[in-house]
Amino acid sequence: MRGFGSVLFGLVVVVLLVGIGVGIYDAGVQQGIAQTASVPAGTLPYAAYGYGFHGGFGFLGLLFPLFFLFLIFGIARAAFRGGRGGWGHGYGHGYGKWGPGGPGGSDRDAWVADWHRRLHEDGGTTSPTGSGSQGSGPSGSGPAGQAG
Repeated sequence: MRGFGSVLFGLVVVVLLVGIGVGIYDAGVQQGIAQTASVPAGTLPYAAYGYGFHGGFGFLGLLFPLFFLFLIFGIARAAFRGGRGGWGHGYGHGYGKWGPGGPGGSDRDAWVADWHRRLHEDGGTTSPTGSGSQGSGPSGSGPAGQAG
């Protein structure tokens, strides 16, 4: 259902933008007609001489529209799909550095479980940031005297 809503929202935005573009185009055409009608009779258009501007971007000028399309589709993908997606979601899988299997993962879990049990035994009299008997929170020493 979420995908259908995203597609529907995208179509509404596209239709709205097309409507705005058509309205602006029509306003420009009407302005041009009004200016052409006010030209006095007998006035000739200016005749341009020379070759004009031929600098351009050459072959690279063909790539700019392609890059623009990539940019538009990339923004739409990020807006509707969220995040980078694709291959390789960050640096590995799981909970990051402190997740299961990370540095101090099982020791940290055992320390948190022991601290939780001691809090219930003491009736909640020791504070997690105070000086406890074995450690004083994540920055203190854990079980077996290991740091953080």
